[in-house]
Amino acid sequence: MNILIVGNGFDLSHYLPTKYDHFMDAMQEIENKKLEKPVTDLLEIPLDLIGDLIIKYFQFKTVVNKKTYEIDFNQLFINCRDSGFISKTSDFYNVENSRLSFEQIVELQFRLAKNCWYQYFKKHVQDVKTWIDFEQKIENALVMISNFQNMLNEDFKNCGYIKEKFGFLKNSDNYRDKNFLYLAENHFDVLVLLKLCRKNIRKRSPSSEEGYIENRWFTVSESPKYGLNHQNYLSFLQVELGEFIEIFNLYLELIVDKLKPKRQFKIESKDWIQPDHIFSFNYTNTFQKFYSPTNTEFLHGCFGKEQNIVLGISDLEDESLKKLKAYGFTKYHQKLFKDTDYLFLDECSEVKQQMRSLIYSGNDINFCIWGHSLDRSDQEYIKEIFELNDNEDAGVRVTVYFFNESAKFELLNNLLDILKKDKVEKWMKNKWLIFEKNPEVKLVETIPKQTV
Repeated sequence: MNILIVGNGFDLSHYLPTKYDHFMDAMQEIENKKLEKPVTDLLEIPLDLIGDLIIKYFQFKTVVNKKTYEIDFNQLFINCRDSGFISKTSDFYNVENSRLSFEQIVELQFRLAKNCWYQYFKKHVQDVKTWIDFEQKIENALVMISNFQNMLNEDFKNCGYIKEKFGFLKNSDNYRDKNFLYLAENHFDVLVLLKLCRKNIRKRSPSSEEGYIENRWFTVSESPKYGLNHQNYLSFLQVELGEFIEIFNLYLELIVDKLKPKRQFKIESKDWIQPDHIFSFNYTNTFQKFYSPTNTEFLHGCFGKEQNIVLGISDLEDESLKKLKAYGFTKYHQKLFKDTDYLFLDECSEVKQQMRSLIYSGNDINFCIWGHSLDRSDQEYIKEIFELNDNEDAGVRVTVYFFNESAKFELLNNLLDILKKDKVEKWMKNKWLIFEKNPEVKLVETIPKQTV
């Protein structure tokens, strides 16, 4: 039995722009797209619903030349930081259908402007290089929010009430008002970006900034004097994260999925074996689309009209986050809630039952891992694979594909972190685990028709 496990590197091997950088650079291009003044004015109106936006949009429809305001693939990635990759994408695919209409641009601009998580990630766009970094940024923000809650609780304990205004000092030697709660500058900025507080236009001094909780729904008893209503605020952030996922899903639907290869793909490797089953950590259906309709389970969900994409943190490491019950931001909560194919090699899974039968009859089970980082965030899946030979050699063999030597170094590092030295050494000594260079992905040359 041959099982293929794919991560984002599998899509990148096919030059699909699914990196975090690709997505964020494209979104910034959409956000910066200049529209005619009536539409620009419209987007500045404080609307709360997409429905309101659509109604207003049709009022301007007759005065706008929509063709002028489309964005094609090349325009979308014109400022992409990974220009060499995007050039390869254009070599491999017909990109004509990967374009956004005027209506789609208006909708996305509206959504991007309103979404606090997008605004937070945009502020830190240079700090985040991978989807794992992205997860870390979510956790950092949640910890800052939890720390703010703890500061408010301490304030209440000491004073019997909570100060309504807070902010940061640029110079720690400045005079501190006892009725003012001071935060670190980056802490203050995160609270503003995630819409917990609003900056006061009036500054206390040239070296300080003020803020206050504007939305009384985020406070206890409609007054910040009695504290932060963390349940209401976390519910708001979870809804906003869901909206961010919807934006990402639109990117996959309208841009990535519209890319059509110029010719048929072929995987070239002397050891490549057609998989019988695929476990995918991706949201795309690349193997089925480009090769064959192989049975696939999407462990983190799949894009589309009925998308169930999982995008969050691995676990709540911080004790204060556990107290706040911020489980909705974890992958395992989302997998259960969205009913993804999360079982993997669980005893009740169909694949595990097939494997048990094959092992009993003396057949090998070959796992090929292509494009997965083997990071701790998915350690439960990794451990399940490497437990299969625990009692005896059950004929389970694992091949980990790597992009280059640096990637191989990191993959081995991650396995040692999760499985520890003894197990990794045992598997490699027995040749149960091997590392191989990524198979080469090629476009099949067109065979000219023979003339009679």
